[in-house]
Amino acid sequence: MKQCTLYVSIKQHQIVTEAIQEAFRGKTIKASPDGRGLTVIEGLFDPSTVTFNTVREDTDSEAFSQMKRGMYVFFYQIETPHNQVKEKLLMQISALNMAVGIVSSKEFDEETFLNILKIANDVHGIVFLPTGEVIDPQGRLIMNPAGESELEDLPIIVSSGRGVDRDGHVEKLEHQTRSQSAEARKERSMELLRAQGIPVIDHLPVIAGDEEAVIRSKNEIVQRAIALCLIAVYAGNLAEDGKIQEGRKVIQAIIQQYWAEGFFTEKEEEFFTDDHLEQTGIIQMAWMYECYWVLLWALGFVEELNFPGQICDVQAAVNTLRHAGNYDGFYRKASVRSKEDILNQADLIYRYHWACVNARVNNQPVPGDLDAGVVMERHRAFNWLIRYMDADWDDVRTDT
Repeated sequence: MKQCTLYVSIKQHQIVTEAIQEAFRGKTIKASPDGRGLTVIEGLFDPSTVTFNTVREDTDSEAFSQMKRGMYVFFYQIETPHNQVKEKLLMQISALNMAVGIVSSKEFDEETFLNILKIANDVHGIVFLPTGEVIDPQGRLIMNPAGESELEDLPIIVSSGRGVDRDGHVEKLEHQTRSQSAEARKERSMELLRAQGIPVIDHLPVIAGDEEAVIRSKNEIVQRAIALCLIAVYAGNLAEDGKIQEGRKVIQAIIQQYWAEGFFTEKEEEFFTDDHLEQTGIIQMAWMYECYWVLLWALGFVEELNFPGQICDVQAAVNTLRHAGNYDGFYRKASVRSKEDILNQADLIYRYHWACVNARVNNQPVPGDLDAGVVMERHRAFNWLIRYMDADWDDVRTDT
């Protein structure tokens, strides 16, 4: 093994540099010109190097977010009997704010690897190996791709205002401090699904609680709702008559009416300009009516979200925007529901979706008269609303 990555949650980033210098005391250490890395050099005639390069959330926001998101999804999808360790690992990943890529010119020897573990111990980090394993500072397996673990529990380290000081003080987030609102919401959802005869599993994680969740702004929701409606109208018309040029002229006029030119994602813009659309792509975009329906509910236009067993009232959905007349009319009539209401529905659809996926994986009928397509699109819309993994619309996941 010639590389690995150290992940930490710490505000005083200089402490990581100090830990590296301490672990390799007596070795030649050179800093990179940009100040982001250190290289440890050993030997004169055939020197070996170990390079430490940092990526930080506060200075490399996009790169770090992508890295953290990929790591979260990787472990989220692992099936394991060690569900408590997995859940707390996911919580730890969510709290990370710095990564240190470690690359050696030669295979790690025992001394080098022990020094890396010493650094991890000093900064209360975890180490991700090229094999997909993640280990703690004692070298114990937290989890691997097969879902195996050597731990019964995992303490979670989160950023504190002072970081980790020389006495090793660190703020710990223990298992019992998990959001009470999220746990209560999970229990209510599971009780409802059981009453409806829909399977549930106890170890499906909670979603974000009231304390930490951040809902999209009214402006974001209004713009996304308008975009989804227009995309779905355009796709629906194409599915019926296939007249791309005529449909494009109509939808462009509506886009101007609602000042919606900048509301669309890159993929949506491509859909509007593609002269050779496949039927499958058209049908997928027509499904955006279901996402739009969720946003209409979130904006107060739909009084109640019905059981996801059939498609939404398409005509009523379109009429809602049409009757508003323009962007200002739609915006003024909209009123975003409470965070609690949105999270309640987000948690519920999450568990409905698990039941649909579980049925598909096991070649069983979809339970409780659920419509799997409606469920998935609602899940997409709610995950965007609650900023799941803080993904943009084109990248929203519907993990179960």
